[in-house]
Amino acid sequence: MLVERINILQEANIISKEVGDYVLKVIDLFDEYQFDESKMEMFTTHLAMATQRTVDQSEEIEFDESIWSQIEIDSKFEQAVNLFEMISKHSPVPYMESERKFLIMHLCNLSQD
Repeated sequence: MLVERINILQEANIISKEVGDYVLKVIDLFDEYQFDESKMEMFTTHLAMATQRTVDQSEEIEFDESIWSQIEIDSKFEQAVNLFEMISKHSPVPYMESERKFLIMHLCNLSQD
């Protein structure tokens, strides 16, 4: 289902092939973690859109600092940062700071039991 979702985004020209290939790589990298399927669907969609916005150099969206301060104290924060660092090495572009924060937030959610 995850692969199908990314293929649909590509076929609809919402994301580029480069972004689609990157997200598929992340899906493979995350296979060993056995994350919840529905959480993975949500995360990979967010990852695809954040990456495409960065590729397109869309205007940066501000991240609410009060929300970020709550994320930083989350029990899964360190794991989320480590996962972000791992996947960002494969990204076709470096992420803007706000996209980095959004993705770390989604990785915290993904990592919750």
